[in-house]
Amino acid sequence: MNVFISRSLLPDSEFSRLLRAQGWQVHGQALVTLNPLPFAQVPECDWIFFASKNAVRFFFRQVEETQIPLPETKWAALGEATAEALARHVSAIGFTGNGEPEAAAHAFQKQTAGTETIRVLFPAARHSLKSVSGHLSGNFQALHMEVYDNQPVPNPLLQTDDVLVFTSPMNADAYFSKHVLLPGQKIVAIGATTTEALKRLGVSDVTVATEPTERSLAEAVIHVFG
Repeated sequence: MNVFISRSLLPDSEFSRLLRAQGWQVHGQALVTLNPLPFAQVPECDWIFFASKNAVRFFFRQVEETQIPLPETKWAALGEATAEALARHVSAIGFTGNGEPEAAAHAFQKQTAGTETIRVLFPAARHSLKSVSGHLSGNFQALHMEVYDNQPVPNPLLQTDDVLVFTSPMNADAYFSKHVLLPGQKIVAIGATTTEALKRLGVSDVTVATEPTERSLAEAVIHVFG
């Protein structure tokens, strides 16, 4: 069996390792290009909330290269993978969600209940869906800061693999703007927002990973033909 995933995989990728151990052929290619967006300062805020590893990478690359001062703040991450990336740059992380934007937003709101106005900075992509801040209400002031540009690749290759795994709405948009699902192909999505994008694109039969991790994605792939 063959599987395609819409991200570039490191040699020690858990996704590759788990599937190859089961006899799968694995290849990955990002269908989105990422480029840094310059910024000169970081606004005053109570929390800085990262929803992806890419947001962490582009934010701290520029902060560290240009020595931009950081405000006195707390740090938050959407899920474990993002928290792991964030932990390389900060000493303490005050909140880590479960990786799903709506559930993480509700948990974050519950954790910070009782505080008056909370200014939360979201370093993110230019075309971010703002999926966490959209679920915050009441005393939250969301500040969006574009730290990188994300654009779909113009001509993604047709993938003939048995399973296609999509890791973001934009990756799904990039692929299905040029191609259709082939007979017998199965689809796996990393989470709810990607699933919604796929359904909007006409792909209704989607297996969703239980968590937005490489392990859960690999388990979902195995489950599709289990």
